[in-house]
Amino acid sequence: MFTLINPTKTADLSAYAVTSLPCPTCKETATIEITPESLFLYNNGANAQTVLCNFNVDVRERFISGMCGDCWNAMFEFDYE
Repeated sequence: MFTLINPTKTADLSAYAVTSLPCPTCKETATIEITPESLFLYNNGANAQTVLCNFNVDVRERFISGMCGDCWNAMFEFDYE
């Protein structure tokens, strides 16, 4: 399950701007633009890999868990020395 917050049509009406949940660590959000077809798929229960197929894994993770790439990397950064 993933969340697209506040779908809003863009000024040229060709896409929708959607916002992620806040990152649990830094509290920042991300806003991206998706196609009307992608929003339709989301509203009909499609998974993040289908709806956000044109975005990289960091963006998809942001909308699944809310965790941003920087905080994700910091969480799993290990000092091997």
